[in-house]
Amino acid sequence: MNIIYGLLIPFIGTTLGSATVFLMKNKINIKIEKILLGFASGVMIAASIWSLIIPSINMSQEQGKIGWIPAAIGFLFGIVFLLILDTVIPHMHLESQKQEGMKSKLKKTTMMVFAVTLHNIPEGMAIGVTLSGSMIENTRNNNSGGICISYTE
Repeated sequence: MNIIYGLLIPFIGTTLGSATVFLMKNKINIKIEKILLGFASGVMIAASIWSLIIPSINMSQEQGKIGWIPAAIGFLFGIVFLLILDTVIPHMHLESQKQEGMKSKLKKTTMMVFAVTLHNIPEGMAIGVTLSGSMIENTRNNNSGGICISYTE
């Protein structure tokens, strides 16, 4: 049952969030948009730190290791992984006419789908790690951590 909740809650949250885009299409004030983007980025950073980085540091310290090293290594590997994907996957951003990544003859809509997918990869991995930690009954991870991260999408 936890697997179903772990799949449904992020799905419903993402669906509701994308529905607001269609309802507010071309009607949102640019200042409100910037405020909402700033709020969303702050929530995402907070969820990443409190649900992933701090528990990682605490788990390493409990094992008698230097706590920040595994978290820092994982963070750096994540940066490198996303930079590689950003340079390999052909994608295009909404307000841009310039293609990024490897050159291809894909349609603009296909490249925008790739851009959204590239954005969602780290979030999906974070949710998966948190929920799998709760399934193996790791006391540091619980379903609420995965749900918090899924709502920050």
